[in-house]
Amino acid sequence: MKNDRLPKILLLSFIFAVVIYLPAFGLMQGCRTSKGPWHVEFSTDATGTPALLIEQAKLNVSKRIVFADQKISQTGLSHQLVFDDPTKTNAPFGEIVFQDLTFLPGTVTFNFFGHEVELLPRVLIVDKQEHVWKNSEALSVTGEGKYKPLPRK
Repeated sequence: MKNDRLPKILLLSFIFAVVIYLPAFGLMQGCRTSKGPWHVEFSTDATGTPALLIEQAKLNVSKRIVFADQKISQTGLSHQLVFDDPTKTNAPFGEIVFQDLTFLPGTVTFNFFGHEVELLPRVLIVDKQEHVWKNSEALSVTGEGKYKPLPRK
């Protein structure tokens, strides 16, 4: 008699788990992606001076960073990366050191010419110095960077 109830109990347990899991998963995914990703435009001017334009719409964030002492061979570059997927690991210049995109916009850390640039929702960090997002002035990064590139595997 107990064996006759087992399929019914298993079926009810499965239905209960699905009814709880699907809305919970949808809610969590909504929380993870609700603020949206970082948008970073990599650009160079006519002389090859590299610059970044960092934007995040939901946080009302926009900041331009210019690497005034640096020159790269590619002039007139304009390439945008949207950091919504951790498999995006190639930047037009510099390197992506770290990404945590679990809850967007998340954290993205770069190494540009030895300068560490970290995008956080609260603050922009350049070479361990915090810079507020609300300041609309362009940030000029000059001098020798302290950080070495990551070894290639």
